[in-house]
Amino acid sequence: MSYVYRRANGLFEIRYPIPADVVSYFPKPKGKGVRSHIIKSLGTRDQKEANKAAVERVKEIEAVFSALRDGVASDEFKAFCRIAYEQETAIIADSFLNAEFGKERRVGERLAETRSALNGTDVEQLEAVAGWLVDHFLSATTNNCATVPKDTPARNAMLMAAASVLLDAYTQGLATVRGITKTPKPKSPYLLTEPADAPAVGDNIPLTSEGHKSLEQYWEVYETIKQASSSPVQAKTLARRQTAWKEFHQLTGSSLSLFKVQKSHIWAYRDALTKAPARSGSIIELRDLSFPEKLKKADEGNYARLDRGTIADRLRQIQAVFQLAVDRGHLANNPARGVTESSLTSKPHRKAYTTEELQMIFSSEPYDKAWQLEEQNDTFWVPLLGLFMGARASELYLRMEDVFEDDEHPHICVVDYKERSLKNRASERIIPIHPQLVELGFLDYCRRMRAKGDELFPEWEFRKGQKPSESASRRRFNRHLKRLFPDRDFPADTHTFRHTFENALSASVISERIARRLAGRSLGGSVDDYNRLLQLPDLAKAVAMICFEGLSLDHLKA
Repeated sequence: MSYVYRRANGLFEIRYPIPADVVSYFPKPKGKGVRSHIIKSLGTRDQKEANKAAVERVKEIEAVFSALRDGVASDEFKAFCRIAYEQETAIIADSFLNAEFGKERRVGERLAETRSALNGTDVEQLEAVAGWLVDHFLSATTNNCATVPKDTPARNAMLMAAASVLLDAYTQGLATVRGITKTPKPKSPYLLTEPADAPAVGDNIPLTSEGHKSLEQYWEVYETIKQASSSPVQAKTLARRQTAWKEFHQLTGSSLSLFKVQKSHIWAYRDALTKAPARSGSIIELRDLSFPEKLKKADEGNYARLDRGTIADRLRQIQAVFQLAVDRGHLANNPARGVTESSLTSKPHRKAYTTEELQMIFSSEPYDKAWQLEEQNDTFWVPLLGLFMGARASELYLRMEDVFEDDEHPHICVVDYKERSLKNRASERIIPIHPQLVELGFLDYCRRMRAKGDELFPEWEFRKGQKPSESASRRRFNRHLKRLFPDRDFPADTHTFRHTFENALSASVISERIARRLAGRSLGGSVDDYNRLLQLPDLAKAVAMICFEGLSLDHLKA
């Protein structure tokens, strides 16, 4: 397992990266910054036993991360509160029964004083009477690894939840002290018999002033915070997100406060999307209408409706905005979580090409003959690079300064450009050039392009709103693939070569860590920060192991 390391004494340990969204809960001793990894001994010198033990440790650690992310809404916290209630109630009863004669009244007075403090809203007072319960939860759940700093939105929400539970316990205890036969029922939602049906304490509670802003106003808050963060979204994604948010607040009520949004509002938006007209921004009579007005027009006219994929994307964009509100402590919970386009379950998954399909593709035009070096261009190389290197077509817009054809391990560097951004942070990577591509003459092509100019595919042009790879040649080749396989379960296109590459990775003995590096998939947390060149030999060795048995490309060699 990639997170398992051997100590100097021979014992194995796990070093698991702490994700960025919860790293602030893992301070170093004496407050000197935060930890980057959770390090635990696996108690064995045997590699196989260590790997098995590491699997269980990872589950435990991920459960800790989940509990910290969800806070008051986590199942662990709810279960802990119910146990705490039962224990505190029992302790109070024992204290009363074991009190010396004549001192029972004093027990009742102390309970009344504590109940009064728990009913307050002063954070320092709540910390004094309920903070111990929050600390006990964190200690038990994280094995003393994590802490939630005081006077933060997350800590305050947990304090309110703990106070409500203790208030119920002390109310129950006071009833026992006073001899009330019909004990009061708990009021805290964490103590109900069906906790799934009860709202969490933090639901619809604004934890900061931003939580009070209207839906229309909150977009500016979101955009300012997100685009100034270490992971801003691309312009196209931001535009889609703004469209979805605008539709949502126009339907729900633009002046509605953020903290008042219920899950029912999200479901109402989802249902409205199933009736909304498609491509309304391109239709003159719909372009300037509000979302409710577009819905009305759609009922009156004969317009195409949004497809399931677009509906699912709109819902994801809404969830992303609310999730930032939760991550930044503006709200306690994400009301959009769990609201999906359920019909998408029937949509077929992208299907990798079989060896027979690959042979058919690379035997038909334009691969029905060898190409001379002078003739070679993106039409010839992009599908092959997608198949043998797993690169997205857009990632193949490369400057020659990022192509290393004469290196000991020939490779390309996929990095962000001003003209072309990457899909995500993990997409920035190095990809060794596959030996099969070397045999077909790709290194010679790279040398020729270097002599001619600064770009690997100089014929690619930039058009507004398009990636340079979205060229006429790409569209022609995709149409060719669809004609080759008209009855395929999932339509054939250029991107399926990348999926075929990933299938070959998963079918090999290549470690998951290396496979995800090659494919540009995130490993999470600080593991994604690494010196790429140090891993080049390992990556090159892994790429060389990728093969498509039965596929012959000898006829393409010039």
